[in-house]
Amino acid sequence: MPSEASQSSLIRLADVYRHVRLVDVAVSPDGRKVVYVTEQFRRSKDEQMHSIWIVDTDGTHPPHRLTRSGTSDSSPRFSPDGTLLAFLSARPDEVEIAEQQVGKDESEPKNQIWLFDLAHGGEPRQLTRIEEGVEEFSWGPDAHRIVFCSRVPDDEQRKYLKRRRDKDSPGPWVLRRTQHKEDGQGYLDDVRTHLFTLDVATRAVQQISGGPASETHPLWSPDGGWILFTSNRTGDPDNNLRLDLWLMRPDGSDLRRLTFGDVRAESPVWSPDSSRVAFTSPVEPENLSSLAYPLVVDVAAAEPTGSLAQSIGAGFASVGGIVADGPVADPVAAARCYPVPLRTTAARRLATELPGPAERLSWRDASKVLGLVLDHGQKRLVEWGVDGGLRILAPQDRQSTIVAFGCGGGSVVAAIDRPETGWTLTSLRETGLQDKPLVSPNALWLGERHLGCYRWIEWRDSDGVSIEGLVIVPPQVSGDPSRLPLLAVLHGGPQWLDMPWFDFERQYWADLGYLVLMVNYRGSLSYGEEFCRTIQGRWGPLEHDDLMTGIDEMVRRGWADPERLYCTGFSYGGIMTNWAVGHTDRFRAAASEHGLWDYSSTFGPDDSHIQWQNDAGLPWQNRERYLKMSPTSGAEHIRTPLLILAGEQDWRCPVDQSEQLYLTLKKRGVSTELIIYPGEHHAVSRPRRAIDRLRRIALWFAQHGGQPLPTEDTKDDEPTDSKD
Repeated sequence: MPSEASQSSLIRLADVYRHVRLVDVAVSPDGRKVVYVTEQFRRSKDEQMHSIWIVDTDGTHPPHRLTRSGTSDSSPRFSPDGTLLAFLSARPDEVEIAEQQVGKDESEPKNQIWLFDLAHGGEPRQLTRIEEGVEEFSWGPDAHRIVFCSRVPDDEQRKYLKRRRDKDSPGPWVLRRTQHKEDGQGYLDDVRTHLFTLDVATRAVQQISGGPASETHPLWSPDGGWILFTSNRTGDPDNNLRLDLWLMRPDGSDLRRLTFGDVRAESPVWSPDSSRVAFTSPVEPENLSSLAYPLVVDVAAAEPTGSLAQSIGAGFASVGGIVADGPVADPVAAARCYPVPLRTTAARRLATELPGPAERLSWRDASKVLGLVLDHGQKRLVEWGVDGGLRILAPQDRQSTIVAFGCGGGSVVAAIDRPETGWTLTSLRETGLQDKPLVSPNALWLGERHLGCYRWIEWRDSDGVSIEGLVIVPPQVSGDPSRLPLLAVLHGGPQWLDMPWFDFERQYWADLGYLVLMVNYRGSLSYGEEFCRTIQGRWGPLEHDDLMTGIDEMVRRGWADPERLYCTGFSYGGIMTNWAVGHTDRFRAAASEHGLWDYSSTFGPDDSHIQWQNDAGLPWQNRERYLKMSPTSGAEHIRTPLLILAGEQDWRCPVDQSEQLYLTLKKRGVSTELIIYPGEHHAVSRPRRAIDRLRRIALWFAQHGGQPLPTEDTKDDEPTDSKD
């Protein structure tokens, strides 16, 4: 065990307030500056605080903080001439601030567009006062206009929303949509999102789209002639995941269709000459195990379609969504009732094979597209040539990963995350020149801490498949570990992965003295499409086998104590924890966070009906499959003490799933506790909750032979009036 001196240098729960997370990055058009958004917990108000910073890309000056409002400042975007910076913020209206009327309006402020004058400085100016707030925006090339999208209720919808938002006597939810709820948003209404243009000087706003479908993600073309947007115009958007690219003139005329119903178009970006659009899409839009590929489509291929209203439902043989009743030979195939497009989009793939999905595309110049790709347990920044060719820009080693990037004016800036320093915003130089670190906000405090060492390991599972994982060796250990208590931390998803970056929670476990095992089990991203699709429609057994054979490897090496094995996970990691305790007695204790228990009973209460439909059909037509996949199939075999944590308003993995599991264990006499966090969704949004959950899990393991907590970590975290 470490000495008292080294104990004081280990990560403690209060360090959660020092941890700075990166949210967004944008580079100026001339490539000389970069803005980035950080997120940090604020102790005094028990909330997240977002701040916008700016720094020179040559690193000659330290970063300068632009906002510290305590609100959700986000999406900073430079004007095309680089002199202005627009961003979204839910801060109080500037008129209320000027007249000292803040707080008089009881309604929560919504995101509006605000503007910094970078040449002259001063406070930001509010550009919009939109009833339902602004969702996304894009600059026009002349820097005089902005296109944005916002929800647009009609008169009846406005009355309904007013009744719903009445704090004294809220009216009922009236639900008509198939996708009637979404985690973090709540129950959904029928209000559509439409496009507007904004005159920056006069603040005049003009609506340019409307009708019974939504238009989102607007992007003004560099030549000023077109506004690109995405829209699901199948006529049944709640029953499929199609998302097409559309074009219109800035005045709302000349509607054209750029893709034709066979894509889920995401991350669209204009080429510098406005002749092409790059975007990502999987081959099967509704299949979440299908990898997203980078594609390019010529704007000249767009076809006129008449009005926005006329375009709804056009271009399909059938819209789908309604599943036939009665016995079916293949319930899964029968449930895949999706739109059948009449034609194929004339888009070119920039890559025919990928280890993982592509995301966050950006044109470097007219012939090169940058993007992030998940590749064998890492996220890498890559460059595709439009006419062929692939180059990996960063990272070149296996001990880091990219979390965000931006480019402009010939500069490429990436946030490279390493386990020992956290993320560092870095200017990437051309081959032969040294990269330039710009800011690394966690490096100072992490340098005061002793951190665990990440190691890659590989083994064969029971089917002979090669599985990779990461092990964090506690900082108290030099050389190879020997018979340490092992904590398996299972990642969510299942379409996700563990990577070599700084993760507060996992480093905390390592600093307590656990050997932390993270398994990129079958179904994880970054190991090819076949690896990801392997578990589709058969969740449970394969991932569990990969976990247990990984533990066997740790025991075989002599690293793990076979008598002190523990397991935990969040979301899909919680699901697999629930599965694990029903299929093995090897764990001394486990903790399941925001998991599922009985899949057939979560169909409807959760917000994931399309994924269930695509993977396993519908529960009333395929009951045996749902039962076989569900952790509840192992209910009678659970003996492991299990701590269960859930969010009261989690609609991805609803709280009643945790309640069912809890009562099952209570009725069977298994040691258990259920912790429900009021008002929480499928996330950890408040610092006191972030600390409380880790403390409870650590104490649960300690009660069952695990590592003891230092005294300061056993105390409740109370908000203070101290400055943050």
